[in-house]
Amino acid sequence: MIREVDLVAYLPPFIAEYKETNVALTAENPEFALIWQAADQALKNEFIVTADGCGIARFERMLGIRPYERDTIEMRRTRLLSRWYNEIPYTMRMLALKLEQLFGGNHNFSLYPGFEGGYSLLVVVYSTDDSQVEELKYLLATIVPMNIVVDIVYEPVTSGLTVYGGGLMEQADILEMKQR
Repeated sequence: MIREVDLVAYLPPFIAEYKETNVALTAENPEFALIWQAADQALKNEFIVTADGCGIARFERMLGIRPYERDTIEMRRTRLLSRWYNEIPYTMRMLALKLEQLFGGNHNFSLYPGFEGGYSLLVVVYSTDDSQVEELKYLLATIVPMNIVVDIVYEPVTSGLTVYGGGLMEQADILEMKQR
């Protein structure tokens, strides 16, 4: 939304001929460009997805979140998004959706509900990055009812991939049958 500011273009043609007016308005162009940038940033700070550090801090104050020193702006944004958009009722599908948002994909975790024999839920996280442990604990404490025992297991992900191949060979005899 940042605009190219040219105040001289707004002058009527008979005033634009005067050099003093042109020079004065040209000198004011950078100030108006700064105002446009500030207005653009204020608009971006209205939304969590496009907010900068100031906007993120404002949303955190609204929700009562204290950021950690090691948090990046993206980690803070993810934490805000997970707490800002809460939909009730909480279901397994909603929990999976929230975990997918937190970990950046549905292949980074697995859910194993154990509701047949008791009330337990196993959450397996496939990651070596433990920077989102506190947010995961908060999310599970918020969504999962208190009578369900939650176990969190972190499975390390290896970067190597082993591919096995195999083959099969078969021999057959071909018989020709002729009619007499």
